[in-house]
Order: sequence, then C-alpha cells, then structure tokens
Amino acid sequence: MFNARPDRPWLPAEPAERLLRVEITVPRPEGSQARKPVHLSLVIDRSGSMSGEKLRLALEAARQAIRTLQPGDRFSVVTFDHHVEVPIPSTEATPGARLRAEAALDTVTARGNTDLGGGWLRGCAEVGAHLPEDAIGRVLLLTDGQANHGITSPDELTSHARSQRLRRVTTSTIGLGEGFNEFLLGRLSEEGGGNFYFAARADELPGFVGREIGEVLSVVARDAALLIRAPEGVEVESLNDYPCARDGGTCSFSLGSLPGGMVLAPMFRLRFPAGAIGETHLVDVALTDRDGALSKEPWTLAWPRVAEEQVRAQPADPEVLRAAAALDAARARRVALGLNDDRRWQEAASTLADAANRLRGYADGDPEIRAEADRLDAERDAYSRPMSSLSKKSHYYDAMMAMKMGGRGRARPGPRVLGVPTAARLDPLLRTASQALGGVKGAPAFDVDVSFQGASIPAGPLSQRGEDELATYADSLDPGALKVVFVEQPLLDRWFSHWHPGHRTAVISLAGLDQLISLPAASFVAYELLLYGLHALSADYEPAKLLHTETLACLFDLCQQKADVAIKLQAGHICAGCLGKLSTVGLDPDVVTQLWRAVQALPGPSREK
Repeated sequence: MFNARPDRPWLPAEPAERLLRVEITVPRPEGSQARKPVHLSLVIDRSGSMSGEKLRLALEAARQAIRTLQPGDRFSVVTFDHHVEVPIPSTEATPGARLRAEAALDTVTARGNTDLGGGWLRGCAEVGAHLPEDAIGRVLLLTDGQANHGITSPDELTSHARSQRLRRVTTSTIGLGEGFNEFLLGRLSEEGGGNFYFAARADELPGFVGREIGEVLSVVARDAALLIRAPEGVEVESLNDYPCARDGGTCSFSLGSLPGGMVLAPMFRLRFPAGAIGETHLVDVALTDRDGALSKEPWTLAWPRVAEEQVRAQPADPEVLRAAAALDAARARRVALGLNDDRRWQEAASTLADAANRLRGYADGDPEIRAEADRLDAERDAYSRPMSSLSKKSHYYDAMMAMKMGGRGRARPGPRVLGVPTAARLDPLLRTASQALGGVKGAPAFDVDVSFQGASIPAGPLSQRGEDELATYADSLDPGALKVVFVEQPLLDRWFSHWHPGHRTAVISLAGLDQLISLPAASFVAYELLLYGLHALSADYEPAKLLHTETLACLFDLCQQKADVAIKLQAGHICAGCLGKLSTVGLDPDVVTQLWRAVQALPGPSREK
C-alpha cells in the first residue's frame, strides 16, 4: 500500500506551509519467494568496560545471529579495543563455518580502549569485499563506550556512514548501558540506513540482536527511496530527518532496506512561495527500490491557490496534523537533549517551549495535539537541569523511534500498554479488559490497536518464526509502548504466553480458553495485560523475581495451565511475600493491588466460539 495525504487542500496567495504524510506498507514476500542473501558483519566492542556479563552476552548474541544464517549468506566478526582484530573474516555460512565461528568467539576477552571507528570501518570492509549485486549488506555495531581512539570526530564518522550506505553497506548500532554516545550512534544509524537500539542492560542484547537479524532476513525492498518532485521555489523538508539527495527539483529521501510487512509514515513540510490566485502547484510523490517490490504508481497532489476566505474555511486532516505534532515534538526533544548534554540547559528548555507554541499554533482545538504541547511544557523543567545518563539515552531512543515510525507513536507520554488482537472477535475482550485496568490511578495507559485484524495466521500451532514475526510487527505499532499480542492458535510448546524482551512484546495464546467455563475470557485477557504490563511501570520488573512455585492462590503463582489462572482469579490474592518484594523491583504495591482487584471485578461469559 502507498498513498499520500496533505493536511490541507488549498494555498493562499502569500507564502504558506503545508504538511504531506506518505503511508507505506511493504508487501510481505510470497510463501515460496526466496529471500535475498545476507552479508553480515558483527562488530563487537571488547574494550575493558565490556568485561564480564556484557561481553559474555554480546558474544552469545553473536552466536545466535550466526546460527540463523544459511549457506549462501556470509558473515564476519570484528572485535575492537585500541586494536582492531578479525577473529572471523568474511566467510560463507556453511554448517562447518558456523561451528568454527562459535569456537573462535570463545577466545574473545575484554581489554584496552575503544577504537570504534576502526572496528566499524573494518566490518564495513569485510561486507563490501564480497557483496554481490543481489545481496543485503549489513554491519551491526555493538558498543558500551565512546570513540576515544583512532577516528573520534562524529562528523567524520557520519560522513563514512553515508559513503558506506551509498556502496550498499548499511549500518545499525546498539548502545549498551550508560557510557556510550547516543548522539553518535544515532547519527551513524541514520546516515548508515539502519537502526539504532538502546540496551539499558546487558540481558537485553540477545533480543535486540535477534530483532535486527530478523529484520535483515525479512528484507524485500533494498535501498528504498521516496522521490518528491516539487515546482521551482518550493522547499521540501523531511520531519523524520531521512537522508536526502537533491537533483534539481527532485528530492530523494533514503528509507533504507525495508522488511516485508513494515509500516512507515514519512512526513514532510513543504514551503510554498507567494503566487497568484488561480495558479496550481503540482507535487509528484513516487516510491522506488532496487528490487522493484514497492508500488510503481506515483501520486500527484495539486494545491490550487484560492481566495483568503476559502483558505480560512478549508478542512484540515486531523490525522496528518496529529502525526506532524508528534514528529515536531520528537524532533524538539532530540534537539533539547543535545543542548542538555552540552550543559546549555536554558536553551534546551526554550527549545521545548518553542515547539509547544508551534503545536498550539496548528492544533485548531485538537485535544490530542494540545495534550502533546502540554507534555512538552511539563518536560521543560527536566531538560533545564542535569539529567542522568540513562535518562538521556532513554529519552533519545524514544524520540528516535517516534521519528522513524512517522509520528504513529508518541515519544514519551508515560507508560503505555498496547493490546493487539489478531482477530476481530477478540477486540471486545481487549477493550473491556483495557478499560478496566486503565481506570486505576497510577496504572499505565492501556490501549488497543486493531490494525493486525484480517491478516492470515496459520490455524495450527504458531511456529517460533511466526511468533517472532508477530513480535516484530507489534514493535512497529507504537515505538514507546509495551505490546501484548493475543492469538487464537496454540503456541508451539503448548505454553500460553511468551515474552520477547528485545521487542518489549508478549504473545498470548487463548487456545483452550473456551473449555474453562469458570474463567471469564475478559478476566484472563486482563490478567495477561496486567502481568506483562508491569514491565511498563518498572525497568527492573522481571516476573522470574516474583513468581513462586508453591500454590498460594497469589497473582504471582507460577501457573502450569490455564486452570491454575482460574484459581488465581477466584481467590484474588497477593501473598505477603510478594507484596514485600514489589517495591524492590520498582513497583508500587498499592497500584498493583488495585490493578489485580480490577481484573477480579470483571464479569462476563467465556469468549464466543
């Protein structure tokens, strides 16, 4: 799917700005369609700060990534401290090569400083040396530190990322912990055509690496670009900050390599010069990619100039305005974070204030846009004083994700839990459960996204690949939210829920729920939303720290089957031991207790067959 929507259809005689939202859904590959070969280089920081659990989990993530490749793919591993080493030069991913790679990774230890630039460029060279025309070239850089040896200039490194992208070698980055430079890694991923990830803890690394590899293996449109041809004098600006190449009146915005099923909504601001009433400006929008997978039919938008009274009376598209507001807010936050990092705190606060005023200027009474402006005002105090390193990185990552996804998610409105039904008949259950939980003071915002309904899911047990694809899709719906996906199929291991930490997504099976007459379906849905939704309230919450195997009819009993959940719901209990542990993992016992009571209070029959 590909279409283009303006915020308003007409122009005045004087200079004016208009917004343009492009909506893109990348087609999923046919079942028999062979994927493109992948040439991957894993570039891993082995400096002294990576010692211990960090390096162990980084190497384990590398092993898992290599195991997913097949003959025809190629991989290499580059490690760096103040020296750059290549323990695994680029090699075809044969079974024997994968085994030898695992042995080679066992020899990697931490030491020295951080020649980030040297290690990353060597990874690019390993990919580029063997990259045929039909392959996907990707470098994944993982670091917890600064570029303090070799090339250290962010501008020089960013320039290299742009050059490598033009050679079809794209770069994704993962920053771990508190010590890395998020502004550098973010710019490398933007100009490099890849993704940026922030792992607050080392145990998040395997999930993020798996997410990246899953995306690369699903690419159907390489080197995608959005072409906008505008009349002379019209300026075109990407609100997502996509890299742009200009050729006369045509702007080519690089979208990178896109996996099947991905949904993007690039947003642009067009600045029109003054002109005469009666003239019409035509703007052409087209998609292109190396593989011809995207729509070939361009869109032409016409903006006629009309009298002032018609301009004032013209309708506005509220969805376009809201998406632009979210992007403007995300861009302002990112700029303000850079100013805060430079200790220019008053300028950081002023940046948010100016953005809030801009949003109110085109809100036209829209409550959602006004609420976004109010959030920017509320955040000014936090940006006007020193911020912790982790807080800056978390805010920066949220802003980057909101910008990449076209404003479809809000950058940081507070904790959010998004329920995703994969069939229309599940929608009422999720809405009932979300409304009950959302009424608790101090709870996350519980919402429902129905965009997946109607998609085809196999009737049998959901395979691991199918589950991973669901988690990847859910990740694109709202970058800042925690997602809980509900399916009617059993999971492959016959368990009824799985947590995907790299995607911050849970997949829940409702298979067999109809047979439990005593268990209201909405209560089970609300129970799962609650149990996984607590991740949105605390980064330290891990169910394993609370779940106990003894049966106490407690919320945190470890259930072996859905019937055990029914016992929980009937008893409605949180044991004293668990209540005492909640605050140690960053949760308010009162909030959790009220949420649990809201689950128990839900009446209703089991789900209709």
